[in-house]
Amino acid sequence: MQTDIVSVVGQIKNETNFITKAKLLRFLVVDKGIRIKDISRTLGMKESYVCHILRLNKLNDLVVDGYYSKLISISHLFIIARLHTTEQIEKAYEMVLGNSFTVSQTEELIREMLYQTKTVGEHMEKKEIDLLTHEIEIAHDVKVKVVQTRIKTKCLIEISGSLQDATPRLRSILKILGETQKVPSKDEDVTA
Repeated sequence: MQTDIVSVVGQIKNETNFITKAKLLRFLVVDKGIRIKDISRTLGMKESYVCHILRLNKLNDLVVDGYYSKLISISHLFIIARLHTTEQIEKAYEMVLGNSFTVSQTEELIREMLYQTKTVGEHMEKKEIDLLTHEIEIAHDVKVKVVQTRIKTKCLIEISGSLQDATPRLRSILKILGETQKVPSKDEDVTA
């Protein structure tokens, strides 16, 4: 690496201010054309962490000043920086300040702004998921994996074997799913 790049890498390693660290990282990525993969390896950080820090560069002066004034924490900044537009960032910042949101409440707000999803309801208990997936696996000779997050739930059904063996089993499973009583979506009126 060139001397100035080595110097910047040293500054990043020693820097405790994340805003300054973000600017130094942007210098390496934008001005010097160094790949995030190479930067993360040199710094001993995960690529995703480098990207999180880089996102802080999106924040405008108003939000950064709020951090320096100790109105919000660095954790708030990392969460708010996930937003895509300046308008969203400013709106979220004002809401966080106006309502004295905790980090957890800020995460909920940003999730809602990004995905238009409120975190309501509860996850299925692991015991119930394990029991139901086991029953499906035995009944249909498949492997089932269920993943629930706050914004979506995925059910993966894996059928092993040739197409000749797997297609009828897939058809059977899909028919069963199609025949079950339809569960109303969040947009449907259940009182009608």
